[in-house]
Amino acid sequence: MSNVQDAFKYNRARKNIIIGGAIILLAITALSCVSSFEIYKLGFGDLPWLFQQTLALFAVIVVEGAFVWLVYGFTRAFASAIERLIAFVGMAFLVAVMMLNLVTHFMMAKKIDLGEFQVEWINWGAVTVFIAVLLIVLCITLADPVIRLIRLELRFKGKQEETILQAKTEALDSEQITSAMTARANYEAAQLAAKIEGDARAKPRLGYAAKIQEDRDLD
Repeated sequence: MSNVQDAFKYNRARKNIIIGGAIILLAITALSCVSSFEIYKLGFGDLPWLFQQTLALFAVIVVEGAFVWLVYGFTRAFASAIERLIAFVGMAFLVAVMMLNLVTHFMMAKKIDLGEFQVEWINWGAVTVFIAVLLIVLCITLADPVIRLIRLELRFKGKQEETILQAKTEALDSEQITSAMTARANYEAAQLAAKIEGDARAKPRLGYAAKIQEDRDLD
């Protein structure tokens, strides 16, 4: 009985740990969203205010949303080794991006001079994160085992149909097909000859009957 109670306590504690970790992740992600929004907003300063805010919001969704997606996929969905490897590398990269955005934003808010690397990051480095996220999502999508099985099945079907068509093409040149074509040609010739002979025999009788009918009309 004590073992069962210990198991329930462990499962309850494990569930609480998972929930606590999720809350911490969401809180840190929310902080990073604010910092990322302020940094990405600077890149759209040449646009009207509404477009500037909207595009900056989209940029935050791309970066922070990709991080949440990778965490969820790594813990719940990704099964193959290549998927989990790409997800782990992507999470590590996005954590570094989030940390850099947080530190840079705090320094900007406190009017602290940014380092050369941070200036370059604001100028052009932050934009490259979108391409990196695109590559991560693309690699995981292509590495999906289900998609891979579908590609293999389509390749098998294509190879099978190609083999069947090639066999049919080669069969057209075989002696059996040649003999069948000859037999068919002889049969059609015999049928046509019989038809011609039948027409030729019927025409005299028709002409004789027409002459008799003509004589009867004259009488």
